[in-house]
Amino acid sequence: MAQRPNCTNVLVKGGSMWPTIVDGQVVICDHEYYSNNIPVVGDIIMCQHPLKPKVKLIKRISAINSDNTVFITGDNPDPIASTDSHAFGHLAISQIIGRIDIS
Repeated sequence: MAQRPNCTNVLVKGGSMWPTIVDGQVVICDHEYYSNNIPVVGDIIMCQHPLKPKVKLIKRISAINSDNTVFITGDNPDPIASTDSHAFGHLAISQIIGRIDIS
């Protein structure tokens, strides 16, 4: 996968985004995307885990609230397969690291 400016390749660990993204897949995180764009429902993002500062998560934005928070979820239909906003609540938009490109 070719490296683009302001982007990093990220190795996915875990199945919370299955079937969209699978364990072991490499995706691209665009760190500057939200400098020029606003988050929208459906975007796949990388963010800091709000309770575990060393952990980064890849999740889908399911809802955007007027107080600049987002509700993020994994795509896996198994309810225990993803640690997401169901477990820790809404996430501040400022905690978004970048947008994930899976193309």
